[in-house]
Amino acid sequence: MELLVLLLLILLNGVFAMSEIAVVSARRPRLLGMADQDKAGARAAVELQEQPGGFLSTIQVGITSIAILSGAIGEAALAEPLRVWLSAVPVLAPWADVLALALVVGGIAYLSVVIGELVPKQLALLAPEAIAAGVARPLRWLSRAALPLVWLLSASSALILRGLGAKRAAGPPVTDEEIKVLMTQGAEAGVFHASEGPIVANILRLDEQSIRAIMTPRNAIDHLDLADPPEVLHRELAASSHGLLPVCRGGLDGPVLGLLKVADLLPTCLDGRPPDQARIQSLLYPARFVPEGLSSTQLLEQFRDSRVNLLLVVDEYGSLEGLVTLADLLGSIVGGPVGEDATEDPQIVRRADGSWLIDGGLSLERLHTALGLPEPLPDEQTRLFHTVSGFVMHMLGQIPRPADGFEAAGLRFEVMDMDRQRVDKVLVTIDPRADSGSMDPSPDGRGAGRGHVE
Repeated sequence: MELLVLLLLILLNGVFAMSEIAVVSARRPRLLGMADQDKAGARAAVELQEQPGGFLSTIQVGITSIAILSGAIGEAALAEPLRVWLSAVPVLAPWADVLALALVVGGIAYLSVVIGELVPKQLALLAPEAIAAGVARPLRWLSRAALPLVWLLSASSALILRGLGAKRAAGPPVTDEEIKVLMTQGAEAGVFHASEGPIVANILRLDEQSIRAIMTPRNAIDHLDLADPPEVLHRELAASSHGLLPVCRGGLDGPVLGLLKVADLLPTCLDGRPPDQARIQSLLYPARFVPEGLSSTQLLEQFRDSRVNLLLVVDEYGSLEGLVTLADLLGSIVGGPVGEDATEDPQIVRRADGSWLIDGGLSLERLHTALGLPEPLPDEQTRLFHTVSGFVMHMLGQIPRPADGFEAAGLRFEVMDMDRQRVDKVLVTIDPRADSGSMDPSPDGRGAGRGHVE
């Protein structure tokens, strides 16, 4: 009978140990999610985490009481029979009392550590949230039953902690990096698809990404100028691959009259009749403008509130700087062009020799994603440039010419083609002089100064 009681005490010790680890290590967001789904005990587990003093004191009282009872019962039930058995051995008889006590204490300690501590704690770490939800209510009832003793212990420990100057602080906020690590671990475990990690990382970066990084610059905007003859308008409509076009008078320096849905002019174009200005003006939708200083997060809110797919970007003086579409914003999240832009020529091409041929209009965010750059480019954090073209001109300090190049961040950048004053194509290769273990040869991850310019 005593052996059965001893075994039950050790198992009860294991329940306490498992409960403690489960409640402490359970992830609060998951418990809150379980509580929202009305999972039994989840809300109680959250309450225990918010006020850990009571349940920790209860568990400590239980574990300490079990240890005392186990020692007393074990010594009474096992020590005497074992001493008699050892006394029957002539060689061991002189030390029978000491050996019996040592064997009983050692055996109980072994079972208590393995069955009462290690195994339950390992089980708790395998499914902390489920176990915490299962034991939370019994622990809460036990805490209430032992309230006077728990209060005394909690008050005593709080008094000592106050004397030591220790204060309970709010839990640290979850950082972007922790979320990225969790996504990586989830992808490795098969919980998330491998493509979801980069998408989440791009979403977390939206607030740091400006409109300039994703917009179509002014000089690349397809538009209709009502000052042009109808034949020219017809030709531009036929050549455009976009479904929505800004309409202005006197070029983009003149006023933007509105936006035209190309499909609205489809019957006229199919009849072979050039669209007249009056017809185009009657079909215009109001254009919406946003300042260039908005972040991508603010831009997303603008798209949500305005219910439009295209916004015109202006600078502080009201001059048109570019346009941005909802597809541009989604492309910055998924890591590539979407919608009608997906059929256009790719902005970055991996060549057979391992180099990259990159469009000058490629945003630095997409450059980092495509090349896997671990650190910012030189001076990137100054936000003086947002595209590969801007970075090249910043590094060279002048309007480049074909074959101009420089090294930075463990890469060689060489201008391949110019479109008037804009860098059109750039060839990027890994600098052979860079450390083979990193794309960036410098210790601070930003290249040697402004890079080596040729």
